[in-house]
Amino acid sequence: MKKLIAASIACSFLSFYASAQSAKADTWKLPSPLDDSNTKVSFIVDSTWHTVNGTTRSLNGSIMLRDKNDPLSIVVDLKIQVKTFDTDWDSRDEKLQECMASDVYPVASFISTRLSDSCKPALLDISGKCSGTLTGTLTMRDVSKEVALPVSITKEADRYVISGAIPVRWAEYNIEDPSILIAKLDPVVTISYETKVPLKH
Repeated sequence: MKKLIAASIACSFLSFYASAQSAKADTWKLPSPLDDSNTKVSFIVDSTWHTVNGTTRSLNGSIMLRDKNDPLSIVVDLKIQVKTFDTDWDSRDEKLQECMASDVYPVASFISTRLSDSCKPALLDISGKCSGTLTGTLTMRDVSKEVALPVSITKEADRYVISGAIPVRWAEYNIEDPSILIAKLDPVVTISYETKVPLKH
């Protein structure tokens, strides 16, 4: 009888320990700030002459959990100053800022609401990487649209690297064609993004 009780206690302890470890494994080390030191957003678009590679700077935001008990309730809140968009050509940059009405709408932003099931942190512990989507709202100029950003998450020694790219049509965000006379731009621009956040607890 004593052996049976001891075995029962041991099983209960192991069950509790396993549950605790599972819960611990299924969390992120958040909140975490987003800025130029850990986050990059760039864009690429074809033109008459060549491929245009654009960069941004002065990023500002954070990544956190809306619900600490739900590891998929990821809230990415990222803001970018439109006047920092840089295509390495002043005339084209001025035209882009004019078309995006940067004086009236100075900020482009993305706010997420949820990460897809395929990227739970517990699964990342096993595979070391995953592919999924981050659902949220992308705002440029006077238009906000719900989008599903493709993301790839890779676990490194002390951090997660989250990256991806999404094609966007200028016209869908009320942005007039930012082409200049001597260089016609494609109506679709591809936005690329990468951020690095600390490894979970």
